[in-house]
Amino acid sequence: MVVNNAQNETAVVIRRDGQTVVFVRLRAGKLACERLTELAFRETWTESPHPLAETLDRFLEHGQLHGATQEALRGLNKLRERARLVVSSLF
Repeated sequence: MVVNNAQNETAVVIRRDGQTVVFVRLRAGKLACERLTELAFRETWTESPHPLAETLDRFLEHGQLHGATQEALRGLNKLRERARLVVSSLF
C-alpha cells in the first residue's frame, strides 16, 4: 500500500499485522524501515492513489542510488514480487 502524510511525504507499507505497521518512507539519503502502532499509523498516514508498481520502482531506484537497509530492500522486493504475481495471475 502506498500512503501519504500531512507533509505530503510518500511511504510504502511493507508489513502490517494488525498491531504494528512497518513502512519505508521516501526521504533524502538511505531508506530504512519505520514502525508505528496501527492506531498511530492511521492517524498520521492516508492511502494514496499512486500506482504501487511505479512507486516501488521509484523507491528501489532511490535505494540503489542512496542506499537502503537490508530490511527495507527485502520488504520492497518481496512486495514488488507479490504484486507482479498478482498481476500475472490475472492474465
